[in-house]
Amino acid sequence: MKMSGGAQETREAYMRQYRSENRDRINAKQREWCSRNPDKVKACQERCRQRKDGNMLGTSNIRLPWSAYGIGKERRRELMQIAKLDRYADMVLAAALKADRQAAGHIILSATRGIPYDYLEYHDRLGRCTLGRTDFYGARRLFFYYLDVALKEKLGGSGEPVMQKEGENVPQREPQSMPQSEHINKHQ
Repeated sequence: MKMSGGAQETREAYMRQYRSENRDRINAKQREWCSRNPDKVKACQERCRQRKDGNMLGTSNIRLPWSAYGIGKERRRELMQIAKLDRYADMVLAAALKADRQAAGHIILSATRGIPYDYLEYHDRLGRCTLGRTDFYGARRLFFYYLDVALKEKLGGSGEPVMQKEGENVPQREPQSMPQSEHINKHQ
């Protein structure tokens, strides 16, 4: 049941007055609860500390910064170059689908061609991007994290160079290989 605006304001005013009149009693009950539940207090403090540090990897927060994924500037540049290489197309596609299934095509275009969100918000072939600007760039960072993990798993310890040497012919991915968003496929 939804309260009317006036009823909600009256309730909030009552709660403010109650809290101000009973502040000492409320604080004493909170201290008592904290002393009886130290494990819950520690868990809550740890979650808060992680949120402040930006180390919430594994949560549903898509807006994490690069530092939360452990990707520095040099590695970011390298991953952007790797995404353009044709021999890693399967990893690029898998990472994009894992980052955001509906915006995978937009993420791949952005990562492989350097196209900013403003030009991808509505794409002629892929249609409208399902994510807003901030979430799109968050999903793009997540894509690079998944790509980094996949590369480390595939090449881990083999010593194989990831990047090609200067002057080598680097095959670029063709536009036809870009996946369309699921949203577009449903409406065609």
